[in-house]
Amino acid sequence: MVLGSTGSVGTQTLDVIRELGLDVTFLAAGRNVRLLTEQIREFRPKTVSVADEATAAELRKLLGNDAPEILCSPDELLDAVRTTDSDIIFHSIGGLEGTAAAFAAADSGKRVAMANKEAIIAAGDRIFDRIRASGGDLIPVDSEHSAVFRCLEGRHGAENLNRILLTASGGPFFGRSAEELKNVTPEEALAHPTWKMGPKITIDSATLMNKGFEIIEAVRLFGVPEDRVDVVVHRQSIIHSMVEYTDHTVLAELSHPDMRDCIRYAATAPNTAPVMSPGLDFAALGSLTFAAPDMKAFPLLDIARQAIRTGGTAPVSLIAADEEAVAAFLSKKIGFTEISSLVLETLGAVEVSYTISEESISEAARQARAVCGNLLKR
Repeated sequence: MVLGSTGSVGTQTLDVIRELGLDVTFLAAGRNVRLLTEQIREFRPKTVSVADEATAAELRKLLGNDAPEILCSPDELLDAVRTTDSDIIFHSIGGLEGTAAAFAAADSGKRVAMANKEAIIAAGDRIFDRIRASGGDLIPVDSEHSAVFRCLEGRHGAENLNRILLTASGGPFFGRSAEELKNVTPEEALAHPTWKMGPKITIDSATLMNKGFEIIEAVRLFGVPEDRVDVVVHRQSIIHSMVEYTDHTVLAELSHPDMRDCIRYAATAPNTAPVMSPGLDFAALGSLTFAAPDMKAFPLLDIARQAIRTGGTAPVSLIAADEEAVAAFLSKKIGFTEISSLVLETLGAVEVSYTISEESISEAARQARAVCGNLLKR
């Protein structure tokens, strides 16, 4: 089962499924009918889910007699996720909109290969409660947390863990000062030096907001306090993250930067699958470098830490405010450095609920978007 099959991670997931020769029983997409049609013709799922009836009608017209069962309501999708007979649910629906599907996947009792960081940030504790109750398991697909998961595998025990070190590429603006970042254009910010990603996550990488989200995600996934999750800039993106134990020995996961490696491992863990591409040539790499992030130029890292310290729905408000601010930047309504100031001002104006539910998450996001929208009008 692949949720978000037409997105960036979803299409890479299908690359891995093709490579491993796995069966696909279910595809969920939004409105990208052309790509979904191609995926249906290749993978022959029994059921697909789309955003609405109009999209479903268009899909039926394109596929004719070859159309599988087509679902077109959120409730139908969530019920299908909860009751799936698939062995693995690949969850790559982006944004807070994927939270309901994350809860449903957690209830399924299956393995959840989780690429949606927003759901983990917003409601990670609740999701893991449901995972434990259903007897399922969850493996992160985000490259940094996949690396941490692999370094910790078989060594779970907070008493032995000193800290988690998340590596950051530094984005396209590493080394620039806060003053130099004021006139950055969306086109420049979208030119990531290492990873091929969607526009929202690419901008978050440029501001280091993505790394701030990953700090919160690590707290949720691995049960460590925020002050034991550090960030180090590693421009080569060969080390995907590291774990330091109490004896100060460090384990690191190294590979070429390719999201498919993380997806593949989520499908096969604790085993690995052979790949045809060449491995690392350390002599050719020559050297690996590290640097501390510039907190003045990239303040969203610290803003993320403030949100997880506050707790409750503050991380939800952070996600929603960032989505609004990034959209405003991409449409050239605000400058690059105004993303962080807009997010910070929004967080200072919203209420925080310490009851985490689908309803409180939705309300926190709605309030943050409204506040951010009013600030943009001002």
